[in-house]
Amino acid sequence: MIARLSAALGLCRVERLSLMRAAGFWERPDTPGETAASLIGHSGNDLDAMIAIESSDDTCDAIAVAADVLARIGLDQFFTGTMQAGGDGSTAIITHHHVTHAPLGWMLHYRDRNYVSIDPLVRTTGMWHLPFFWSDLRGSKEMNAPKVGRMFNEGREFRISNGFVMPVHRADGSVHALSAMAEKIDVADPKVRSTAKSVSIALLHRLDELGLPASGTPLCLADQERDLLLYVLEGRSRSDIASRLQSSEESHDRSLAQACARFGTKEPLEAALRARRAGLLVA
Repeated sequence: MIARLSAALGLCRVERLSLMRAAGFWERPDTPGETAASLIGHSGNDLDAMIAIESSDDTCDAIAVAADVLARIGLDQFFTGTMQAGGDGSTAIITHHHVTHAPLGWMLHYRDRNYVSIDPLVRTTGMWHLPFFWSDLRGSKEMNAPKVGRMFNEGREFRISNGFVMPVHRADGSVHALSAMAEKIDVADPKVRSTAKSVSIALLHRLDELGLPASGTPLCLADQERDLLLYVLEGRSRSDIASRLQSSEESHDRSLAQACARFGTKEPLEAALRARRAGLLVA
């Protein structure tokens, strides 16, 4: 009945799933092909990473393993968090838990513009029980809304053109999720999809077992990142900065490139100005 009604109304996948949930049904794959796609076997390297994550006794170690593997497939920035429905039943409340590899510039921009209130990715995270790439939702009415289109266009200014979400639904109604972003990623490669899913779901379950922070983690810079960007603002030379950080110039270059990526730019001064404007350069 719901399938026939959805077809008659021309509903997209997201809208059809919303109608199913309103009628009291859980999501299920629509075709055997979707089921098969969700069961693509992970590689030996993925299994090694999953075992390393499961064996980690510390959240930082588990995140480091996942970060290394996700970066290899293009998902070099990510964060984890939990999502709950707000008091009005529609607005989502997101609590960030681990943001050491997060795209800070984009997240601050997103927060300041309250994009959580219009973001179809947030709604999909609450509805779906399967991982998805942002590009999987292209063609839906929500993704084509003008405000949403502007949000994604602004994301490209921060070197973010696609992303990946792994939602894990809990018994209390909350969703523990990993959200990753990428400038370039081959979503048509089954190995990319398999790695993204297997590593992120292993990380989320291990973080749950190790215990999540009681409150949200603020968006902030590590001390070295803050010092580095402050030196850039002061106009110090490459060799001077490396000396002050007690590192080689090559190591300094890598650290600076990572700091720039966090703010969605390749220009160090722009990264420093974005960090200062967001209040992240205060000691």
